[in-house]
Amino acid sequence: MKIFGQYELSNALDKQIDTLRKEVRAENKNELLNANEAEYINYLVSKYQVAPVEFKLDDKYVSSREENIPSEMFPQDFFSRPGNSYSRTVITYHIPFEGDPDLLKMAPSSRLLWSAEVKTADQEVLFEIINFRNDPEQIKKEASSIISNIVQQGGMVNEDLDRYNDGLERVATEIVQARKKEIFIESDLLSSLGVPIEKVSDLPDTFSVPVQKKKPLITKPSSSIEPFHPEPILDDKTYSEILGICHDLGVEVERHPSLYKGKGEEDLRDYFIMALSPHFQSVSGETFNKSGKTDILIRHNRSNIFIAECKIWKGAKAHNSTINQALSYLTWRDSKAAIFYFVQNKEFGSVLAQIEATTLEHDCFVKEGKKVNDAWFSYKFHLVGDSTRGVDLAIQCFHFPKQ
Repeated sequence: MKIFGQYELSNALDKQIDTLRKEVRAENKNELLNANEAEYINYLVSKYQVAPVEFKLDDKYVSSREENIPSEMFPQDFFSRPGNSYSRTVITYHIPFEGDPDLLKMAPSSRLLWSAEVKTADQEVLFEIINFRNDPEQIKKEASSIISNIVQQGGMVNEDLDRYNDGLERVATEIVQARKKEIFIESDLLSSLGVPIEKVSDLPDTFSVPVQKKKPLITKPSSSIEPFHPEPILDDKTYSEILGICHDLGVEVERHPSLYKGKGEEDLRDYFIMALSPHFQSVSGETFNKSGKTDILIRHNRSNIFIAECKIWKGAKAHNSTINQALSYLTWRDSKAAIFYFVQNKEFGSVLAQIEATTLEHDCFVKEGKKVNDAWFSYKFHLVGDSTRGVDLAIQCFHFPKQ
């Protein structure tokens, strides 16, 4: 085969996305709607990502055989009779590689104007050089040039694969969400989703918050084929605004030790409620209520759709309990949650490292989201005992060291 020269890689990757789209469209509608979206997208990304080609140059080796070579293949300066063949040594270079052998047939978007006839067998690329002149240096030079071109062209293929793999989660998310929206419209359910929360437009200036200028295959998650019943959700825009207000407030309090000195969890929690309540209103009349010692809630029909826990950091073991506590307050399929930690330890960085490490070990952890900054983490979880019900969990940490 012509290595990196038979088919267009871009066409193959487009077909891969088309197959992903067909799989999503073929899903049972209720099963798709009932599935935990983050886990389902993880499964799709795992299934449709393409591993790069990696050549094991340190493990290359050669073999040889004697073969009758037709006179037409000899260099022009050799005397040979047309139609005859002559015995010569054929040296075969074996280059082990990892990855899909079909990728060796694909031409990348940027490429060398070069190809060569090779074979593949048992995860090895094989190319041959005929020993015409008994000149080892010439053979080494020719082999080195071919290997260099193979590796360089393979790197170009991997650059295309990196771009494809990096964008796969975004593409899969768009396909899944578009399909779900299509099903909602078909079922006339779209209008029944969402908690009617709107931002207050005439907020007095005295309540404004300072604003800072700112890859093993994953098993397909199980889901129910029972009829899907729409449930309220807190839209992402409102969730982001809530988190942004809380972050800006926490940073402002960090700058003024007199605000947090001697304050407990409940006192600090009240700062956040005071900042949030004037910014939002809800037809339920139950926006940002407080329940128990540390909770900040948004409720809909007597069930929590957003929960925030305000805690003084007390170590990794307590962190696991705090996550459990937040998850236990939630019931909806797409809930939102936040944990605000007030860190009194002098070593703030070590606490952040503990949070990053221990959060990933929680039994309900699904995936890590984009880190907003060093002290603001984003995660996807599912509810305890129900992997179909997802939770967006943000963790914000504020350094309130003891004076």
